[in-house]
Amino acid sequence: MKTNQMGIHWFRRDLRLVGNPALEKHLKIREGRVLGVFCFDKKFLSRPDFSAPRFYFFLRTLEHLRKEMRDAGGDLLFLDTGPEESFRKLFAQMENEKWGRPVSISWNRDYEPYARTRDARMHEIFEREFELTTRTERDHLLIEPTELTKDEKGGTYQVYTPFSRKWLKLFQTPEIENRMDAVSRGLKSGVPEFHAKWPKTFTGEDILANYLEKTADQLTPKFIEHLPETGHEAAVALLKDFEKHHADAYDVARDIPSVPGTSKMSIYLKHGAISVPQIICLLKLTPDSKHLKYFKELIWREFYYHILYHHPRVETEAFLLKYESLEWENSRKNFKLWCEGKTGYPIVDAGMRQLNETGWMHNRVRMIVASFLTKDLLIDYRWGEKYFMEKLLDGDLAPNNGGWQWAASTGCDPQPYFRIFNPVSQSEKFDPRGEYIQKWVPELRGKFTHEPINPIVVHSVQRDKCLAMFKRARAN
Repeated sequence: MKTNQMGIHWFRRDLRLVGNPALEKHLKIREGRVLGVFCFDKKFLSRPDFSAPRFYFFLRTLEHLRKEMRDAGGDLLFLDTGPEESFRKLFAQMENEKWGRPVSISWNRDYEPYARTRDARMHEIFEREFELTTRTERDHLLIEPTELTKDEKGGTYQVYTPFSRKWLKLFQTPEIENRMDAVSRGLKSGVPEFHAKWPKTFTGEDILANYLEKTADQLTPKFIEHLPETGHEAAVALLKDFEKHHADAYDVARDIPSVPGTSKMSIYLKHGAISVPQIICLLKLTPDSKHLKYFKELIWREFYYHILYHHPRVETEAFLLKYESLEWENSRKNFKLWCEGKTGYPIVDAGMRQLNETGWMHNRVRMIVASFLTKDLLIDYRWGEKYFMEKLLDGDLAPNNGGWQWAASTGCDPQPYFRIFNPVSQSEKFDPRGEYIQKWVPELRGKFTHEPINPIVVHSVQRDKCLAMFKRARAN
C-alpha cells in the first residue's frame, strides 16, 4: 500500500459504520483506504465512576464493529494506551516496517470537558508533529453548542424552553435541512466498502478479547445473558419496533414503568451505534410531527450537552452556585440502603433493584429515586449521580448530570426546590396496580401496597427538613 493514499479513522463514541460522518467523508477522499483505530484510554478507565456493566456493553459493541469492518474489507486495531502514546508508537512501528505514516486522520467531535482538551492536544500533534491532514465532523449532536446562541454576542441559553424554540427554529433552516439530507443519504448507503487491512504484525495480542474476559469476570452470567443486542442494526431494529408498536402512545406510556413505552435508544446513543440525527431521520420527526413529545426529549439531550460545553464546571459543582452551601446530611447507612433498594418505599426499591440487576431504569423512576435521595434522604446529588454512572448501560455525563441536577434543584432550569416528589403518590399515579413494583420487589407479590414498609425515613418529616435546608442556603 502506498502510504500517501492511506488514512486512519480514530473511533471513540461513534461505534458504527453506517452514516458515520467523518469516516464516510474520509473513505471517499482516500477511495476506501482508511484503517480503524481505537485507543483504550486509561484516564477513562480509571475514572471513579467507571462502570463494568457499561464497559462490557461497550466492548461487545467494539467487537461487533470490528467484525463488521472486516466483513466490509477493512480492519480495526486496538491500542492499549491513551491516544498520544498509542499514536506515537503506532506511527513509529509503521515507519519501522516501511509503511510510513498515514497522510490523514479523521474523528467525530466530542463535547465533554476531558475529550475537548484531549482532542485539542491530539489535533496539534497530528498536524504539527506528524504533518497529517485532520478531518473532524459533528455526529452525535445535530446542532453543536457553538451553533446555538441567544444573541449576536454569543450568549448561551440556560433554560430549556427558549433553547428548544431556538433549536426547532434552526432545525427548519436550509443549512440543517441539508445536514439532514446528508444523514438520510448516509443511512441509505449502508455499510461502506474498505480497501485496507492492518498487517498481522500490527494486530499481535488480542487486546479486546483480554478486556472482554476481565470485565466479564466482574459480572454475573445472568446479567450478560440479558444484555441488549449491540450494533447499528440492532439499534435501528429496536427503533422501528418502537415506531410500529409504541410511538403513538409515547406521550402517556413514557411515564408508565410497567409497559415498554420508551425507545431505549439511550444505550445506543451513548456508544454511537446510532445518532440523534439518525433517529430524527428514521422517525421523520418535525416540529409538526405527531411525535413532538419524543422529539423534544431528544432536544433535552442536546440541551444538557449545550450546558456541559459552555459550563464545564457542572461536572463537579452545582450549576446554581448558591446551592453549593446546602447542608446535606449524607448518611452513608441510608445511601447504602438506597443503593440496595431497601428503603422501605416500594417504588424507590423497585427502581434501584431494576438498575442493579439490568443496568437500566425507567426514566420516570429515575426522577423518583433521584428526588428521594436528595430531598428525602438529604444526600448530595453527586453521590447518586456517581452511582448511576457506575451502574447504567446508558450512563452519559451530560444527560446524567443534567438529570440529577434537575431533580436536586441545583441545576439550570431545575425542578423548583419546593417541589418534592411524594414517593407514595408517584407510585399510585404511575404504577397504580403495582405491576412494576411486584416485578422488582418480589416480597410484595400477593400483598402489594403503595405504602412504605418499615421505611428508613418518614417522608413528611424529611420534606420539612429539606425545605428548611434550601431556605438556609438561599438566605446566605
